[in-house]
Amino acid sequence: LILQIVSVSIVFFSIELLGADQTRESEIHDVVDRLTRAWRAGDGSAWADEFAGDADFTVWFGLRLKGADEIAFGHQMIFDSFYADTTFEMTVQDIRFLGDNVAVALLAGSVVKNGETIAEEPDAVPVAVLERRENVWKIVVFQNTPFAVTEFRANGDIKKLKKIASQ
Repeated sequence: LILQIVSVSIVFFSIELLGADQTRESEIHDVVDRLTRAWRAGDGSAWADEFAGDADFTVWFGLRLKGADEIAFGHQMIFDSFYADTTFEMTVQDIRFLGDNVAVALLAGSVVKNGETIAEEPDAVPVAVLERRENVWKIVVFQNTPFAVTEFRANGDIKKLKKIASQ
């Protein structure tokens, strides 16, 4: 009887944890969806609202933006110029929880003119570290990395790396 009670307790506890993970994952997907909507709207403030006030954002070419105000300003600048009338369609590829209130989200995305078709391979593969603060997930670190696998596949570098790794 004791063994049955323990087994049932473990099952219910596992279901509860699974439900909590699904809820947290859903909340992180919502953050990414709001980023996509903010980009599509060309709204730097709405984009930066998804970041913590003290967030670090590293742009694809290495420029570092510090804090939500810089992130909002920098993004409004690009939305008003060379990224006007575009969207950054992002998808969550994977989420890894480092604790109850910290997660790493591996993303993939492409910047396209509104109404155009998204390419098969992404333009970028950002990594976002999110922290739940006062029950709200905020991005605390965002590293925007360009996707260059196609280029390196074509010049043979990936085969070289695989060969070195297998030695």
